Amino acid sequence: MIKVSICIPAYRQVEYLRLTLESIRAQNFKDYEVVVTDDSPDDSVEKLVAEFPLDGRLSYWRNPVPLGSPENWNACIRRARGELIKILHHDDHFTDAESLGRFVVLLDAHPEADFGFSATNIIDVSGKFSRTHCPTDKQLANLLDRPHSLFEGNCVGAPSATIYRRKVPLEYDGGMKWLVDLDFYIRVLSINPHFAFTSQALITTPTNAEHQVTESCRDNVTVELFEYSRLFSKLDPTWRDDPQVIGTWVRLFLKYRIRQLADFRRFGVATPPETEYFDTLLRQMRKFPLRKLFYRCYPHVPPYIRGPIRWARNLAISLRERSR
Repeated sequence: MIKVSICIPAYRQVEYLRLTLESIRAQNFKDYEVVVTDDSPDDSVEKLVAEFPLDGRLSYWRNPVPLGSPENWNACIRRARGELIKILHHDDHFTDAESLGRFVVLLDAHPEADFGFSATNIIDVSGKFSRTHCPTDKQLANLLDRPHSLFEGNCVGAPSATIYRRKVPLEYDGGMKWLVDLDFYIRVLSINPHFAFTSQALITTPTNAEHQVTESCRDNVTVELFEYSRLFSKLDPTWRDDPQVIGTWVRLFLKYRIRQLADFRRFGVATPPETEYFDTLLRQMRKFPLRKLFYRCYPHVPPYIRGPIRWARNLAISLRERSR
């Protein structure tokens, strides 16, 4: 079996894809295949790929009908034959010649884990700044204990920063495009909470590029409310009273001035099936302003205080259930 499949769901932007393919060709680890699925309306990607045979390791597939993101990701992964899946978006690239090998070692060294990820170098396309996305020790501890902590924010990074075993029985949710990565990570870690991580930045990715889906979704009320509702509907019900989850909703409500359920319809998003939950939360926000302030500030609460808060919350829930 091939050790690792590098899956590239492509769509135009050949100037970025060239850098991606060049970074693959430079890798010292050679037990890989490259699968490219092309959603482009022209042959620009096909012509570029022809320049990179990679010793017969590369296979190219043109989607007869454009699938869109993330169904093109799924189509690419379905064609993979490797033991490990390494998705690599067409505008991202390996940081250096050792990156792929380090990704493979990451999971080989942690047989208990099915999922691994690295830090990411992020470069602004205008050249104004560069930074490294790397989770803190607190975020990693939260991720291990409570995968749903990702609901509050993405400490993992983009899919290009991840690697996972092909035996993981999941695909990306084709109905999402903004929180699709968070949804996938939460579901993977809900099946097996163990993960492997390296603080080495093995991937480099651009930001603030016009073609990126992130830019079209950022601060888009319709997208955010719909996708957070969709993601929320998949969470284990026992997680829904977690301060991190509630705090995310409070910040969204404040951001978009949502005061009642009718506001979901006003913004043109589907009414969440958890109507009672949202109605109760909105009523509490109106009735108890300090409660709203607490959840808004919760992300900044030190870990040694969060622990007692969670303990008190769990106790309150237990007492409430007994009284029913």
